[in-house]
Amino acid sequence: MAQGKAIYNMFLEEPVPANGTKVLFNAPVLRWPYQKGKQVRYDVQISQNKNFEGNTTILAQGLIGAIFNPHKSLAVGTWYWHYKVSGKDWSAIQQFNITEKALPMVSPLPDKFLSGIPQTHPRILVNGRNDMVTHLSHQSDAKAILAEAASVLGQTILTEADATPSSKGENDNQDKKLNSDAIVALGYSINGMILPLCQGYLLTGIKAYRDKAIAMAMEVAHWDAKGVSGSRDFTDGMCMYDMALVFDTFYDDLSQIQKDTLQKAIAIRASQFYKSWINSIESKVLSGHVWQLILNEFFKTGIALYNHEPDAAKWLSYAYELFLARSPVLGGEDGGWAEGAYYFQMNMETLVEIPTYIKQYTGFDFIQSHPWYRNQADWMIYHFPPASSADGYGDNTEELFEPPASYASFANVMAKLTQNPKYVWYANQLTKQQKTDLTKEPVLRWFRLKNTGNLSMPTVSDTMHFAMGNLSKEAGVAALHTDPSNTKKDLMIAMRASPFGAYGHILADQNTFNILFGGKRLFYRTGYKVAMDDPHRLGWSKHTKSMNGVLINGQGQPYSAEAYGYFSRFLQGEKLAYMKGDASTAYQSVETKEDYGITKFDRHIVLLKPGIIVIYDELESKTEANWSWLIHSLKDMKLDSVHNTFISSIEGVKGVGKLWSSQSFTWNISNKFEVPAVIYRNYKGMRTKKYEDTQWHLKATNKEKNSQVRFLSIIQVGKEGSALPFKETKTGEGITRITIGDWQIDATLPYNQAPQLHIQSVSGNTVFAAYGSDIRFKEQSYSGKIAGSSKLAEMINGKIKFSEMGDEPLSPIR
Repeated sequence: MAQGKAIYNMFLEEPVPANGTKVLFNAPVLRWPYQKGKQVRYDVQISQNKNFEGNTTILAQGLIGAIFNPHKSLAVGTWYWHYKVSGKDWSAIQQFNITEKALPMVSPLPDKFLSGIPQTHPRILVNGRNDMVTHLSHQSDAKAILAEAASVLGQTILTEADATPSSKGENDNQDKKLNSDAIVALGYSINGMILPLCQGYLLTGIKAYRDKAIAMAMEVAHWDAKGVSGSRDFTDGMCMYDMALVFDTFYDDLSQIQKDTLQKAIAIRASQFYKSWINSIESKVLSGHVWQLILNEFFKTGIALYNHEPDAAKWLSYAYELFLARSPVLGGEDGGWAEGAYYFQMNMETLVEIPTYIKQYTGFDFIQSHPWYRNQADWMIYHFPPASSADGYGDNTEELFEPPASYASFANVMAKLTQNPKYVWYANQLTKQQKTDLTKEPVLRWFRLKNTGNLSMPTVSDTMHFAMGNLSKEAGVAALHTDPSNTKKDLMIAMRASPFGAYGHILADQNTFNILFGGKRLFYRTGYKVAMDDPHRLGWSKHTKSMNGVLINGQGQPYSAEAYGYFSRFLQGEKLAYMKGDASTAYQSVETKEDYGITKFDRHIVLLKPGIIVIYDELESKTEANWSWLIHSLKDMKLDSVHNTFISSIEGVKGVGKLWSSQSFTWNISNKFEVPAVIYRNYKGMRTKKYEDTQWHLKATNKEKNSQVRFLSIIQVGKEGSALPFKETKTGEGITRITIGDWQIDATLPYNQAPQLHIQSVSGNTVFAAYGSDIRFKEQSYSGKIAGSSKLAEMINGKIKFSEMGDEPLSPIR
C-alpha cells in the first residue's frame, strides 16, 4: 500500500459519511470538520434529492456541535447532504447509501429523554422517590457497600490541603507529576467516601451516612473550582459528580441554603466542562478522560440538576447527542477496544450506565442496537483470556497478569443485557480459575445490585468451542490461539494494525506482535508507563523499539493518530490461522513532521497447531536503508548468532526461533533499556511501582543498506525438550523450505522474485498459500473467485473445506 492520507487526524478533517458509503446504521450520524469559535453554529440539509427539494429533505439549523442525528429512519437508497457554518456558504454535497442491511438505530430526540427524567429525587442511584432498594441490603454486593460506608464514618473529612504530595521528587518534572497525582488521588478519595455513603443510606436509611455525605459535599462546595481541585480534570469531574450525588440523594433533607450552595458549586464546574467540549469533542478522534469517566459524571450531574439549574437541559441534550454519535469511541461493530485492556476498565461504567439511563427514560435500547456490545465478548476472550496476561497493547498492560475483577463484573452485566453466552463463559472462567470475588469490585457493583439482579443469565456450556482467531478490524487488533478455551495449554499470538495510530494511551506498535503460552509472556513488549511524559515512556515503552516490530534507520513510528495500519486479510481453519497487517503508512505523520520513507510493510503471521508461528515480512522504502527486525523477552534470552536462532524460556515452556532474510544481517542483544525507568510514584495511597531493568532486547539489522528486504521467522513454542529440528533446504526457484514436524513451510526471500508463503502439512490434511492463483489439495486445483487471494484448504471430518480472502479495504470512519 502506498503512502496515503491518514484515516484519523487529531480532529475530523473530512465529512462522514461520504463517497457513497453504505452506512452501518439507519439512521446514520453525520459529522464534519468543526470550525473554531465560541459562538459557531451549524446548519445541515439531508435529502434524497440532490437539489434538496421535495418532502424527503430534512433541515437542521443552529447546531452547537459538528454532528447531526436525524433521529428517524431513512428510506433505502442514495442520500445527499451538506452543511455550513450558519450564515455562510454550503459545503460540497456528500452522499451515502442506505441499504436493506443497515441496522436500525433510531434514537428519540433529546426532548423525549428530558421528559422522562423523574420529577422527584433521587435520580442517579435510583429512579425517583418510589424506587426503593432497602430490600437489597442483605445481598452480598450491598454488604460490601455497607462495610465501606461504615468505614468512612470513622474517617476525617478531606480538604484541599490533602492534595499535597507526601514525598518529594528528584527534579522539577518528578515534583510536577507527584503534585498532579496527589490532586487526582484527592478526587478518587472523595468519591470513594461519598459514593458508598449515598449508596449505604439508600440501602438502610442510616442517618449517619447521610450526615457525613452532606458534610463532605458542603466542604467540596467551598473549594475554588479554578484552584487546586479544578486543575486536574479527573478531580474536577469527581468534585462535580460527588456534589451532584449528595444534592440528588438527599435533596428532600437538604436546607435551602445547602441546596443553593451545592447547585451553584456544581453548575460552575459543569458549565466549564460544557463550554470546553461543545464544538470540539464531537470532532476529536479521542479525548480519553472525557470518554473514560467525565462524560458519565457530567451526564449524571445533568440528570440530578435538571429542572433546577436552567442550563442542565442543554448540558444533557449535548451529552445525549454526543454519546449516541460517537460511542463506543474506540470500538467498532466487531468489538475490540483500541486503547487496550488496561484503559478499557475506565470506560466500562460509561459504556453501560449512559445507555441504561437512555433506555430508562425513552425505551430506546442502545446496547441491543449496537453490535459492539455483543461482539465485545470475543475481544475479551481472545485478547485477555482467563488466567492470562493481556495482549500487550496500550499503556499499563505490563501490569495486567490476569483479568482484574472489573472484567468479570463487566462480563456478568453484559451477559444479562445482551444474552450472549460467551460473556457467561468468560465470567465463569474468571471466577473458577482466578477465584474472583465480585463483591469487592466497585466497577458496576451498584449497577449489578440495582439493575441486573432480576435478569436471567443465558445458558452456557463449560466446554464451548471457539475458533482459532478473532479480528477486531475497526479497533485494529487480532489474536490467534491454538486452544482459546484452555489457557494452560494455549499458544497465543496477538497483533496490532490499527486505523487509530498512536495517540493517548495507544502505543507506536503497528504490525507488532506478542506471544504468550499458558497465559505467560514469552516474547512480549518491554518497558513501563511511568508517566505520560516520562522520558522512559516516550523514549522506550511507547516507542516502536520496545516492541516486536521493525525499525528503519533506527527510527520507529511517530506518536500520532496519523501513523496508522490496518488488517487487510484474516483467514482461519481448524489447524491453521492467518492474519496480514499493512503498516505502510505507520512511519509518517504530517502532524509530527516525520516521514521515514517506508512505502511497504506487509506482515504475514500464521499460527500452526500445535505450536508453530510463521512471520513473513515484506519491506520497501523510498531510499536504501538499514532495517532492524526486533524481538523482546521479559526473561533471559539466548542468541546463537551462527545459526540465527534465539531462545526464551518461562516456567517450563520454551520458545525457539530462527530468522532468515533476503539480506545478510548482524545481531545485537541487550538486557538494558536505552532509556532507564525511574521510581518515584510512592506518595500516600499509591502503590510503589518496581521497575526492573532486566528485560531482553534482540535486534537483527541488515549489513548493507537496501530499499527492499524480506524477513522470515519461524518460532516453535512448547514444553521444555519438545522442540523439533528445523530441516532447511533450498529449491531451484530461490525458495527457502523449512520442515518442522508435520509442517512444510516455503517462503521466497530474494526480492527479485515474487513473494511467496506456502504452507502444507506433510500428512496432507492442510494447504495454505498467502499468494498465488491456485493451490493443489488432494489432487485437485483450487483457484477461488478472488485474484491473488490467500487460500486455505483443509480436510475436516472427511470433507474438504476451502476458503479464501483477498485484501479488504479499510473500514469507514463513523
